[in-house]
Amino acid sequence: MDNKLSVFTVIISIFMLSLSISGCNGAKAYAKRGAQMEAAGMIDQAADNYFTALKKKPYNIDAMTGLKRTAQIILARHLVAFDESLMRNDKESAIMNFKKAERFYKKVEDAGVVIAFPEAKRDLYNNVKNAHVEELYNVANEYLESSNYSQSLSLFEEITSLVPGYKDAEQLGDYSYCKPKYEAANEAMSEGLFRTAYKAYNDVINRDSSFEDAKERRDEALISGRYTIALMKFENGSNRRNVHTKLSSYVEQSLLESDDPFLTIVDRESLELILQEQHLELTGLTTGSELEIGSLIGAKAILKGTITECRVSTTPLRHDNKRGYEKYRIETVDSEGKKHYKTKYRSVGYTEYYQSSDVSMTFTLKLISMETGAIISSKSISSNSSDNIRYIKYGGESRYLYGARTNGSVNSSSSSHNQLLALIGERRDLKNDNVMVDIVTHDIASKVLLEVESILRDRIK
Repeated sequence: MDNKLSVFTVIISIFMLSLSISGCNGAKAYAKRGAQMEAAGMIDQAADNYFTALKKKPYNIDAMTGLKRTAQIILARHLVAFDESLMRNDKESAIMNFKKAERFYKKVEDAGVVIAFPEAKRDLYNNVKNAHVEELYNVANEYLESSNYSQSLSLFEEITSLVPGYKDAEQLGDYSYCKPKYEAANEAMSEGLFRTAYKAYNDVINRDSSFEDAKERRDEALISGRYTIALMKFENGSNRRNVHTKLSSYVEQSLLESDDPFLTIVDRESLELILQEQHLELTGLTTGSELEIGSLIGAKAILKGTITECRVSTTPLRHDNKRGYEKYRIETVDSEGKKHYKTKYRSVGYTEYYQSSDVSMTFTLKLISMETGAIISSKSISSNSSDNIRYIKYGGESRYLYGARTNGSVNSSSSSHNQLLALIGERRDLKNDNVMVDIVTHDIASKVLLEVESILRDRIK
């Protein structure tokens, strides 16, 4: 009965300590809590508190000595589980329990505490690990011979994680990974799924760059699936001069920088050279001549487009006259001749200015098949950009300017004052029209790229 009461008393003490620990989260508190739990036989919880104490204050003596005691007990438990697995001849479980013991030992060591790790156990572990690896190797080879690649891969990778460099396990693991991928890529090639084949060949090469003829087959998939697009001259249906030339340049740049390996671009400069050789002109082409050009340059599609709108609108510069306050101090002298200063505010005026600008652009894209003359995609793409300015002009000393509340009284808060100072320092000019047009043009070019890449993903599987 006395023992039960004693344990109950300890548990109550731990509970009371846990209530107070939120107000005292230092290393000393955690070390004390760990000692209370250790006394109650709660070894794992005690060790956790000692770990926390050492994180907060390394080399805390109470926490280090407490962790040394409790950690040795916990390590012994892991090693007992290891021994029990050996007695059952359960090699896999023995390896798992030994690794738990090693991880825990390393955690204690990292906390700056040294505990005893029997070297005899490590020798036993190495023996059982080697025997287990030999068994795994034989089973993995059986799976490999029966073309069960997923199982053989899993086992060969387990072997190399346990014993790096064991026999030819790494090479056989690579084969187990690459062979089914390679076969799947060959099947995709035969079905005309060039993107699928390319990706699978690429996976093989990344694992084993010398695997069979994967590199040559990958190149073949890329050539077979390549989709060449010729860029035609864009038309300008807006009242903004030369904006179509800029968009054409940005679209060309975006397409040339595409991450899609199957996309090939014939730029306008190259296209014009080819047309000159054929005594044709880029403008005024008929559908029939466009198809003829397609066969000449090996393109599968042409990209045409028209800027249907490019609108720039700017509001007039507006202003509001506002009432504020300027802070100042007055000096007074008391009856003893001492100087005192009193803060006061006088009503002043300042002007707040507003202006905004908006740019919008719409581009109609057409992607036309060179093989059939059919329209592959016709899409309207839009972009918008806006800019706003808001600033204050004040003729007095800005550092003394304060705003007014809605009832007309002074707003002496620092946040209101700082906001006024920020507005005084704001820029006073809108972005240049050309800069804003450039922003939307870049955005349209990016959207054209996304559209083209989406089309290619649908067409090249």
